[in-house]
Amino acid sequence: MKRLKFAWIAVVVGLWHCGGDGEKGTSPVATIDPPQAPSALGVERIGDGEVWLNWQAVEGEDEVLYVVYRSIGDDATVAIDSTFETRYKDQGLRYELEYTYRVTAINGGGESDPSNAISGQPLNSLTPQVPTSVRAVAHHLEVLGRLDITLDWTDNAETDLAGYRVYRSTEQGFTPTLEHLLMQVSGPSFIDAEIEVGTVYYYRITAIDLGGKESNASEEVNDVALSSPVPLVPVSGEEAAAPLTFTWNRLPEARAFRVIVTTSLTSGEVSDIPLTSDTTAVFTGRIKDGRLVALEPGQVYYWKVVASTHAEGIENSVSRVESFKVAE
Repeated sequence: MKRLKFAWIAVVVGLWHCGGDGEKGTSPVATIDPPQAPSALGVERIGDGEVWLNWQAVEGEDEVLYVVYRSIGDDATVAIDSTFETRYKDQGLRYELEYTYRVTAINGGGESDPSNAISGQPLNSLTPQVPTSVRAVAHHLEVLGRLDITLDWTDNAETDLAGYRVYRSTEQGFTPTLEHLLMQVSGPSFIDAEIEVGTVYYYRITAIDLGGKESNASEEVNDVALSSPVPLVPVSGEEAAAPLTFTWNRLPEARAFRVIVTTSLTSGEVSDIPLTSDTTAVFTGRIKDGRLVALEPGQVYYWKVVASTHAEGIENSVSRVESFKVAE
């Protein structure tokens, strides 16, 4: 966005500086002087990672564009933004640094001299907000070689946020300490790939700001990578009579199962079987165009079971694929 702003500034200034085309009969273009420098630049207020500036509008100008310049210590002064307003909020600042500002004005005649300089150092008075809506989703997908627990949560809105800390334990109700710290991340997600199948992991998330202040820990969430379900009936080579009954082994941590029936090893799903918390599912057919369509006698089909630790059926682990032939 800032690049677009400064590109636009360059275009506007270039157009304002354009004169006639040099041909006879062309009327001369009136010269426009650059505006006066903005005056009375001051710090309106200082907040957490923020410095608010204001200044007096340039007199005698209908509309000017103000460019905000900033320097840190002995570093060079650089333009950081532009605005048509006479106030500006600089945010996402570091607490140990003092920032110095100047403002210029731009019209068709060019850019003014800089305003007076003003300095400010951000405060760090507020602790970050506690991360919310934390979710943990485990995956054990042997075919893909995937074994992890994916965490995500709502991104905090604070402008002085440095990141988040992820804490983990195998004990429910734990209090986060340094020994539980897994990682500090910049965004609202994390993938924990250092897990074992069958172990329940508990997580809590904190937010940390640029000044090192850390929020209270989030609500605890947990998940477990399930063993792959084992299909029991029907198994490969068997015939199955309608109505088809599928059974598989019980997984203690699973909350939902879904049976998928296909016409090939990898595609062509024909099943429409609801989620179940049981280890048995009956399939009489699926509804298509308002009528019940049964599996074709003599046809070979394939089936597998998807297990989930979430009631809505998010995929956790998947069984091997078995085949069966519908009895004629």
